[in-house]
Amino acid sequence: MAIGENNHYIREFGRLRAEVVRFLVTELGFSVVALESGFAEGLVVDAWINGGPGGLAEVARDGFTFRHGDAVEVQELITWLREHNAVGGRVRFAGLDVPGSGGSVLPALRLVRAHLVERAPEQVQLVDAATSATQPYASANNGVAPTKYAELSTAERDAATAALTRLLLRLDALPSSRPEDRLARHHALGALRLDEHLRELVELGQPDPSPLTSSSRDAYQAETVRLLRDLHGADQRIVVLAHNLHIQRVPMRLLPSVRAWSLGSYLAEEFGADYRAIGVTARAGTTVGMHLDDQARLGIGVTARPLEPVAEGSVEQAVGESGPVLLDLRSATTGPTSIRHVTTTMPVDVAEAFDAVVCLPEMHPSSFVMA
Repeated sequence: MAIGENNHYIREFGRLRAEVVRFLVTELGFSVVALESGFAEGLVVDAWINGGPGGLAEVARDGFTFRHGDAVEVQELITWLREHNAVGGRVRFAGLDVPGSGGSVLPALRLVRAHLVERAPEQVQLVDAATSATQPYASANNGVAPTKYAELSTAERDAATAALTRLLLRLDALPSSRPEDRLARHHALGALRLDEHLRELVELGQPDPSPLTSSSRDAYQAETVRLLRDLHGADQRIVVLAHNLHIQRVPMRLLPSVRAWSLGSYLAEEFGADYRAIGVTARAGTTVGMHLDDQARLGIGVTARPLEPVAEGSVEQAVGESGPVLLDLRSATTGPTSIRHVTTTMPVDVAEAFDAVVCLPEMHPSSFVMA
């Protein structure tokens, strides 16, 4: 099951998703919580909710990408998971996403290097080569890295991709029966997926991009879900917390004429009706916007932004002026044609994209967001 949100860092969405997670864990036996945040970084959170050392502030800072851990609602969720596990719960946490807030492969490569030092020290040179080759575009986030990547020559880009590919292939050639081996491989894959994602972003800026393209970031998120099923058991239930755009069952709109396979479209293709996507939105209130800020943590500034009026034909218009609404769309053949997305409205066949949509009366930024 996936639970979305039309924007990150929204108080009401965080509270709603935490409440649903508590219900899924305590009443329906869900045992893995997976968030749209770095897979490499998420290992810190998983260790902490299972009794590991450290304080909440430290885990919230180091265990999440894109500043997700700055939201008090996320901090409250992982605190509850730790308390639940302390009295006999067995819930695991995972990030789904590429490392380094989409700007750097280094968090993943550091973990691969530590693994190879113990597992196959003669192969450490491949990690070091990949680290050097990707250093020219290493950045704090995915708002800076694409510009650096675009400035590289074709030879420099290819050298980075080749170094990461060699590392992944070498890991594949090693015996990999242990969970630690599979984790190391997934970190290396995340680094390669990030590298390819930057290449895709550059291609999107070229004239006449392909109308249906790929998102290596979403592909990696789907691969993470598969890994979690393999590691924890195919019978274990996973709840995914990510943006509506990622969880929707149909390809996502990147440009007016360009779409890409989303995390949800990969999962819907693979699991069919066993994958359920619940979008979350609101009619009114205040949203947030993100911008580059060298003085902000991870270089990401987050500020409150006014919310546009409800759009004609949108799901927000369809629910009217009522209170919180849950729209069950599983049997719908037609429906609204758009849903709120960040600070605007995104065209999409809502009934095709989601199994259900929760529409709240209002939305407001989390407390850390600047006014």
